[in-house]
Amino acid sequence: MSNLVSFVLALLLGIGMGLIYFGGLWLTVSKLPNTRNPVLLSIVSFFGRIGFVALGFYLVMVKVQYAPIHLLACLLTFFGIRNLLVQRLKPNQF
Repeated sequence: MSNLVSFVLALLLGIGMGLIYFGGLWLTVSKLPNTRNPVLLSIVSFFGRIGFVALGFYLVMVKVQYAPIHLLACLLTFFGIRNLLVQRLKPNQF
């Protein structure tokens, strides 16, 4: 696989993982007041999101031959999505 294609795939994977992780976090926090067992929801959501993201970063490290550059790109887009979601969802100001 060419370096450019694998770099673009790493960026797309970072975007997807960021959307799933931070979007899932937002959904979990929004559902907490209405759920019957908030502790179970929090724990299951946390481990599900962490497992998904760990698998994604593992795939970037193992499947790409220039892993440090691709891993950094994946990580930066992952946290870039976090910043976009924070701006878009506008948390309540106290």
